[in-house]
Amino acid sequence: MKTPDHETNQATRLKKLRRLAGLSQEAAARQVGVSDASISLYEKDETMQIKMPVLKKLAEIYHTTPEYIETGVRTGKESFNSMPTRIIVTNNQQKAQTLMVPVKAEAGYRKSFNDEEYLGTLPTYSLPGFEHGNYRMFEVSGNSMMPNFEPGDIVICEFVDSASEIVDGTVYVIVTTDGICLKRVTNLVDKKGYLIIESDNPEFKPDLIQPDEVLEMWSYRKKLTI
Repeated sequence: MKTPDHETNQATRLKKLRRLAGLSQEAAARQVGVSDASISLYEKDETMQIKMPVLKKLAEIYHTTPEYIETGVRTGKESFNSMPTRIIVTNNQQKAQTLMVPVKAEAGYRKSFNDEEYLGTLPTYSLPGFEHGNYRMFEVSGNSMMPNFEPGDIVICEFVDSASEIVDGTVYVIVTTDGICLKRVTNLVDKKGYLIIESDNPEFKPDLIQPDEVLEMWSYRKKLTI
């Protein structure tokens, strides 16, 4: 995991946020209602004073806050990912199904976690009590959370939209470009700009992670031991 750092200026933040959102300058301009040249200028001029209506629209399409765009200071209200997961799979009877991410599918999932076609290739299950909401199942790997979670255990988790929803000290599945891990999380985003992630196994040291590194976060709800 990277150690915390700070974006240097507004222009850099805007360019990074747009790319995370998967938008071209032209697409961003259309959604905001400004010219392509304006988006380009925002991403080059470090001292540009953007009018508040435009700033709010930029924050909306990039799933962040005007404060973060202007200052780089996080409030904890930003979505972890600029394209937050909202895909819920249903069966032929239109009943919600819970997707499962096996260990062998982790690499593909990290690349295509928001691709409906890819998600359709993953196994799905009907889980009583989890029909309403956005849930996902993950297979546990490694021994960092032993003795409470063993390799091969299945954890059922609920989607977390932003750091403001984190309950300190509880267990989450964290999806980053580097991997998928099960950890206890402490939220220091509003105070120091990062999250602390800890293992139950005392042999593993705590680590730090920036919100920008998080593709998805899922809150642990139940364990299935197979």
